[in-house]
Amino acid sequence: MIKLNQLTSTTLNTRTQKPILNQVSLTISSRRITSLIGKSGSGKTTLLRCIAGLEDIGQGSITIDSKNSVNLSAQERAGLIGFVFQDFNLFPHMTVLENCMQPLMVVQGKNKQEAQQQALATLNHFGMDAYAASNPSQLSGGQKQRVAIARALAMGPKVLLLDEPSSALDPENTAILIKLLKQLCTEGIIIVLASQDMRFVSNIQDFLCFIVDGTVVETCDKREPMNATPLINEFLS
Repeated sequence: MIKLNQLTSTTLNTRTQKPILNQVSLTISSRRITSLIGKSGSGKTTLLRCIAGLEDIGQGSITIDSKNSVNLSAQERAGLIGFVFQDFNLFPHMTVLENCMQPLMVVQGKNKQEAQQQALATLNHFGMDAYAASNPSQLSGGQKQRVAIARALAMGPKVLLLDEPSSALDPENTAILIKLLKQLCTEGIIIVLASQDMRFVSNIQDFLCFIVDGTVVETCDKREPMNATPLINEFLS
């Protein structure tokens, strides 16, 4: 479980000169896919980056499995949280296998043989082991997406964060991604994603969090569809 308590970011909105996130309180549960929705610039990506420790927190706190995030070392954080960036951030000069091996060796200190075995097993789980020797430039958008997820999950994290995961995908690969994330959710991984693709969100979300100008204005649990507010229904339509 992730708990955000009165979270305020240090990063300012260039337009308003106010914190991008302002006193955000939210509980994110396991075995649920939490979707952050809102207009561009609302603070969705900043919220993901704060959870991942990529953005500083000005005020408030983030607790992950009862651990205060500020007390986590870089190594602990990397082993606890996987982040899939919108542009995937695969190293272009490395093969698919090397991309997945690199964090295992650098962060977890595994030797080359251990890292290779673990990386190959993870790629096989996502049907990408046949592309182990390929470079990212040789892959489609959907294939890059799966490699990026495999690299994140090779570390064995409890949390997977994804920024605009469907933005570079065609409908077929989006459907594959939805199936994949739902499967990971059933395995107990906490999944939080930020997206403006409302068709994608409506097909995957368990819990919706609507952010406006850095503030959570509405939430909706799919298990309680009657509680969906007109504001959320309008945004999803």
